[in-house]
Amino acid sequence: MKKFTQIAGLFALTAVLGLSSCKKDEDETTNTDTKTYTVTDVDIDGNSYKKVVGTINTNYTFTASQNWLLSAGVFVKEGSTLTIEAGTTIKAADDGTTPFLAIAQGGKIMAEGTANAPIVFTTIKSNPTPGDWGGIIINGYAPINVTGGTAEGEGGTGTYGGNESDDNSGMMKYIRVEYAGRILGTDNELNGFAFQGVGSGTDVSYLQAYRGADDGFEFFGGSVSIRYCVSTGNHDDSFDWTQGWTGNGQFLVVNQHTDKGDRGFECDNNGDDNAATPFSNPTLSNITVMLMDDGDGSNTGFRLRAGTKGKIYNAIVINAPKHGYRVSDESPSTQTEDNMNDGSLLVTSSISSTTNANAWKSCDKFENDAKNGVTDTSFLNGYVGTYTGSESTDPSTLGTWFNSANYIGAVTSGDDWTANWTATL
Repeated sequence: MKKFTQIAGLFALTAVLGLSSCKKDEDETTNTDTKTYTVTDVDIDGNSYKKVVGTINTNYTFTASQNWLLSAGVFVKEGSTLTIEAGTTIKAADDGTTPFLAIAQGGKIMAEGTANAPIVFTTIKSNPTPGDWGGIIINGYAPINVTGGTAEGEGGTGTYGGNESDDNSGMMKYIRVEYAGRILGTDNELNGFAFQGVGSGTDVSYLQAYRGADDGFEFFGGSVSIRYCVSTGNHDDSFDWTQGWTGNGQFLVVNQHTDKGDRGFECDNNGDDNAATPFSNPTLSNITVMLMDDGDGSNTGFRLRAGTKGKIYNAIVINAPKHGYRVSDESPSTQTEDNMNDGSLLVTSSISSTTNANAWKSCDKFENDAKNGVTDTSFLNGYVGTYTGSESTDPSTLGTWFNSANYIGAVTSGDDWTANWTATL
């Protein structure tokens, strides 16, 4: 969902008493101009945890040998780095707070899991449900297209935006976020992963957003690029961009559930000013969008609107109850349509499956592209499988960031890069 209202203020970062027994304070850092953080040993249901509260204002490591618990908003301050070892599990507390992890502008996260030892963020609840906690938020200094050049993240998640397009917020690799995306109010929702003004110096790959209550991945401006990402069973949009995102993306999977879900990709420039600059203008390739009908028949694979630009190659949309690909503007703006007609918004080398209710909507230029088509996608096994033919575009010709992958779709049958580290529906 689009969120253009700027929410001011921060939630108070206080430790809230839960049903756990505190044994001792292991570490506390104080500074007169920052909030403190505490790491406390607690026992919950016979398991030991390191409970983290507050703003981390020093370099700190979450080790795989410990269980970790987040209570309320945990921030990583400017100049500090949070390192997370491969195989570490971090849980969100069930203590009346809204736990989330937010990397502040100038802070860093260095979290590098592996396919056999992913880093897992989840809820401590024994019966987890979407929206149990708030997810991971990265705040950077890269440009956004809102008035003033900076904004406050929803849910009190921090300030973002600036003029450093190559800003570096660290690394995230082989990370699974489960049951996040808490809904706090109208136009005030948290997501699985929120990239807020994140720069191109940030290294992001092999991420899964699993069973969240809002979007799986959302980009609020910035220039970060992503590779090998999976959005599974999230209740709103699987991938969502706005406020001038200009990064790249390759090998992206949408796998919706039958209980709830909206667009595979919801793609905006700026809902308040469709011509705001910098325009949202990402380049994406090798995408598989597998939708499900959650009962209202409204799910669309790609909804391109609110003035977005961008170029999409080698995408497949299947099982769309409404539309495979749609371009739409709210009157009186025609910015998105204008972008399509002048070529700054492009969908090519892409498939709309015969399983979609409607292949194309208000995008005749894409429908008539000789490299696009309506195709039987029975070659897919779930989201695994690709289409190889002269219609595909080798993304390595699009720029040095892209890997060569001269086929349509995200996951080849001979190399399932989602195996082992992702959770399934």
